Amino acid sequence: MSDLEAPRDDELMAIPRLAERVGVTPRVLRYWEEQGLISPTREHGKLRYSPRDVAIAALIRRLLDAGAGVEGIRMLKRMAERDVRRSALTGDENALVEEALRILYQRKAFREEAGMDEEHYPEGKPPPGPRRVPGEPPPGPGKAPGGPRRGPRG
Repeated sequence: MSDLEAPRDDELMAIPRLAERVGVTPRVLRYWEEQGLISPTREHGKLRYSPRDVAIAALIRRLLDAGAGVEGIRMLKRMAERDVRRSALTGDENALVEEALRILYQRKAFREEAGMDEEHYPEGKPPPGPRRVPGEPPPGPGKAPGGPRRGPRG
């Protein structure tokens, strides 16, 4: 495959290629792996990264570049996994099904807002500009587009 071709969705890649795609060194990726931020799979005894790993690594880099710390990103990962693991540990199949449905709805909303197809993952690029409701006036000077920010739901 030439460098100009996009990787297939099921294609796995080695760490040097991932490092090049994300714009970091292989050592940085190994550090992120040591910190539990990314987790490659093994293929024929070698570590390989999926397109989802590429997206995660690109977003990690973007957050680190924006000033987030490794511990903050690790906390985001723990929070993302917490409810699923809790539901699985209780053995409550309904709770696990509810978590799966919530995740699917979140993915759908994210894809809609980011303008992505089902099979694509973000690669650290910001989503397109804010969507405006037809007939809604544009934000005035000094106002953030998209309305008021809301904190996390408790």
